[in-house]
Amino acid sequence: MVLGKLTKRIKKLSMNSRASGTDSDFTDDEDLGSISGTESTCSSETDSNKIPKDPRDRIVEKPKESESHYRVLTLKNGMQCLLISDAEEAKSESAAYRALEVSTTDKAAVCLTVRVGSAQEPHNLPGLAHFLEHMLFMGCKKYPDENEYDEYLDKHGGSSNASTDMERTSYLFDVSAEYLEGAIDRFAHQFVAPLLRKSSVKREVQAVDSEYMERLQSDTEKILAISQSMIQPNHPYHGFTHGNRGTLIVNPKRQNIDMLSELRRFYEEYYSANVMCLCIASSHPLKKLEKMAQVFEQIPNKKIPIPTLEKLPIPLARCNFIKYCPVKDKKKLIMSWFLTPQTQHFRSKPLEYVEFLLGHQGTGSLISALKHKGYATDILCESALGGFDSGTNFTRFILEITLSETGLESFRAVIKLVFQYIQMLRKQLPCERIFNEMKTMMDIDFDNMEAEDPYSKVEDLAENMAIYPPEHYLNGPEQVFEYKPDLIMDLVNSLTPDRMFVVLQSRTFQDVCRTTEKWFKGVYCEGNFEPDFIDMLKSVSPKILPLFKSEFKLPEPNKYIPEDFEMKDVDVEGSVPFPVVITDEPSHKVWFHNDEVFEDPECMIYLHLFSKRVCENVRTYALNCLYVELYCNRVAELFFSAGLAGLSSTVEVEREGFRLCYDGYSDKMFKYFKSTLEEFFNASENSFNFTAVKDSIVKKLRMNKLKPKKCAEDIRHTFLRKTHITCEEMADAMDQITADDIKHHEIGSMGGFYLEVFCSGNMTSQEVEDYIKCFSKKLGLTKDVMKEDQFRQERVYKFPLGRHVHRIKNNNPEDVNTVVVNYYQHDVVSFRDGVILAVLEGLMTEPFFNQLRTRLQMGYSVELENHLTFGMTGFSLAVHTQANKFSAKEANIYLETFLSWFTQYLNAMDEKSFEDRISEMIKDKVSPTLAMDDEINLMWAEILIQEYIFDRDQRVAEVMKKLTKGEMISFCYNLFFRNVRKLSVQVEGNPKGTSSTSDENKEGDESDDESSASETSAPKTDSSVPNMTLLSKSAIAEWGEELKTVESAEEFHKECKLSPVYKMVTKVVTVDVTNKVK
Repeated sequence: MVLGKLTKRIKKLSMNSRASGTDSDFTDDEDLGSISGTESTCSSETDSNKIPKDPRDRIVEKPKESESHYRVLTLKNGMQCLLISDAEEAKSESAAYRALEVSTTDKAAVCLTVRVGSAQEPHNLPGLAHFLEHMLFMGCKKYPDENEYDEYLDKHGGSSNASTDMERTSYLFDVSAEYLEGAIDRFAHQFVAPLLRKSSVKREVQAVDSEYMERLQSDTEKILAISQSMIQPNHPYHGFTHGNRGTLIVNPKRQNIDMLSELRRFYEEYYSANVMCLCIASSHPLKKLEKMAQVFEQIPNKKIPIPTLEKLPIPLARCNFIKYCPVKDKKKLIMSWFLTPQTQHFRSKPLEYVEFLLGHQGTGSLISALKHKGYATDILCESALGGFDSGTNFTRFILEITLSETGLESFRAVIKLVFQYIQMLRKQLPCERIFNEMKTMMDIDFDNMEAEDPYSKVEDLAENMAIYPPEHYLNGPEQVFEYKPDLIMDLVNSLTPDRMFVVLQSRTFQDVCRTTEKWFKGVYCEGNFEPDFIDMLKSVSPKILPLFKSEFKLPEPNKYIPEDFEMKDVDVEGSVPFPVVITDEPSHKVWFHNDEVFEDPECMIYLHLFSKRVCENVRTYALNCLYVELYCNRVAELFFSAGLAGLSSTVEVEREGFRLCYDGYSDKMFKYFKSTLEEFFNASENSFNFTAVKDSIVKKLRMNKLKPKKCAEDIRHTFLRKTHITCEEMADAMDQITADDIKHHEIGSMGGFYLEVFCSGNMTSQEVEDYIKCFSKKLGLTKDVMKEDQFRQERVYKFPLGRHVHRIKNNNPEDVNTVVVNYYQHDVVSFRDGVILAVLEGLMTEPFFNQLRTRLQMGYSVELENHLTFGMTGFSLAVHTQANKFSAKEANIYLETFLSWFTQYLNAMDEKSFEDRISEMIKDKVSPTLAMDDEINLMWAEILIQEYIFDRDQRVAEVMKKLTKGEMISFCYNLFFRNVRKLSVQVEGNPKGTSSTSDENKEGDESDDESSASETSAPKTDSSVPNMTLLSKSAIAEWGEELKTVESAEEFHKECKLSPVYKMVTKVVTVDVTNKVK
């Protein structure tokens, strides 16, 4: 899905909550040839010495400050290719490039996008394109072992992924740059001669089916499937694009279709070099990358026309109104229109222009009116050039409004307001000023674009290559080039009542929704709006008085758009790579960091306001969380305008106090900072939209109990932490808070504060002092100062020796999904043990995925994590499976079996392989950060936990260098077998719940498929240890391990000991804090 930076920013501003403590934050740990076409000069090439000599390197327009080199070429087989080199400019094309040693810390990445997707698959084999995506990398003629590609990447610090949408399929990987050539060879040959083995079919169908079943509880998937089912049956958009066991095994067998033959036919017909786009990014010089790319010339060019849907009619729904009963208790009004394809208009972007206006949150906007009327709490207007909602046939324009109870009851009035706003646009547009503001910000963002990691870069650019001409591979989605008012008006005029499709979502519809969608089991009822209602909407007036104070109007000029991009002089003596303390008072400490690496015209101000009174009890915590949510809702117009201009801020409520974070262009930052603080400390106005906001948060909290993964995490923390607040407890407390409570809740009057601040970027130390003075004045910081020994009083329990289990039923009786999390507690953290746990995760990740997901097909998601929870370390293995495949008991047995298998695997690993794995982890640690945000966030993390080990990665690398295989084996035995402190949290699904085991799936049993996980001929791992196999029913029944059942955390805590209050590992500041301001 191709989204420009401005579009992404609007989506983020519209939907992201800026206050934490109301959802996931309750259970998070503190885890640390040449091409034809016009050539255009790069926008940054003002110096003639910088103009590339090779004309292929001058095609792509790039940001002014970019030092990357881009080469566009067409391989001999017709494949489009984009090469990106981040090698030093002086060496990039010199005669000495052969001697250039690629930095061992660099990552390289490759993405190949095929302009073929679900739209091309046969109607009687839905999911075939997605299935091919899974099957393609199960071995090839040159590298026949199924796991060769994944193992190579894992050994050399890499990873891989793939995705299928309507008209494109993308495959990508990253790896340490020095091993790029070997990875490319393994990657390319999967397209040259894939084996597509019969023995792989069953396992990969199960993988597709598990992925499908994990999505069965997704309202987004259900609504999409319902919408697709409304379209004319012969249209590709109507189809079931995901696939499952029924469509890929059972139904083909009923129809006497040889699935493997159809898969090979699909590959042979559509996978041709001339419909492929290849992007490679590395620190290698371009000449070297071009040589590496030649292996892709072995992919046959079948000279097929690029598949397109442009001659098909635009999708037409058989009705215009759906009521949908969701899984999650969220009330929404989703309006959509099928428009003509918008890709061709990328230079003028009328789609983004209209989205910007309908999704705007300033004065006179649609959402402003809806909020003042009490109808809605949020709005999102989005579409994208790609995915399942846009392509060569149509672009789907979507407007999503989050409703209040009043809004649900008055949904027709909401729809009327939407068309009143559209009518205002028809009367007041076109407006060139708005276009110029959009263009200005898009140009600023593009020219100041931060470096992306290679993995994200190639994924975006390979997809861009399938959409935009070569000169616009980079800036196609990021910039607007020409003003076309006629296209804007054409689009606005397309948003008519008779072309709309409306989905109204609410749990209150459970009694009226009687129809179940075939694939994702969404429950709905369909109908049509009355002709009189449609006629009324066609003739509405933009005047909305007397609904609220002002009329609909276009956005006012944005006062936050930056104008000054000059870099400010450094005014702190000395040059150090880490933050230094410039103020250390009883009430506050200020850290300052001079950015001399990225030199971006941006700054960041992070404030950590400690107060033990923020979370004196559950009610106080809930009150502060609600206060912050209401503040964010009330100043949404301010957030939105500033956000469009590249300024952002978040407020988070945590157990220790508040975190306020600001980042963006430095020019107007202080003005924005003052404005937000004025509102934050103004409690009297904070009851605006109180009921709608509170109800939304409470329902969100209560919905967590229907999410098995969230439920398991909540339980683990309840058993581990002394004062953990569950989502349910939080919801109960918040339910009791009134608007009067909020009006009389003043942050400044709480007292007991201590402030720690970190500032970095394009600012001076004097400006930092101005920010602190502004904040202190609002807060009254010198009163009732919190002492340092009052920080972090959280304590955790040290588990008793033994293996314990807490098992509950999935709270959603219709959900087949089961989650089992096996948590192994280690000990109070030491620096070395923390490193060993991280290394253990790195060593275990690939075999864990390979054995449990690929081999045993236990579920689509299997996860490992090393934990640090208020000083207590631990390690967890989790599997997300389905109750009709594996019981929770069986899942636990396989997780235990894997640990036994892994210790054998580690024992059998030769010393060189072990050293190579450690070496790759070290490279990841010492790799330089690519973006200022990433580097500053690492520093901020050290300040947050008050350890101040700013060179942590280097220290970790030093410990890694000294680790031995024997030490890792001994650590594993102690953690998992000798001194076991295990808690298995099991949330068990309903075997008869919603799954793919419907009528079309019931035929065929395990024995009549082609392969099983116990095949002796299956490929081996890279050691002498055989693969894991499925256990027989008798073996499972005889399983010897006995878990001690614990019914409650209170019961369990009787056997536990409280650990000491967590004291930081070190208080040593690793920089000279005596530097003085000039």
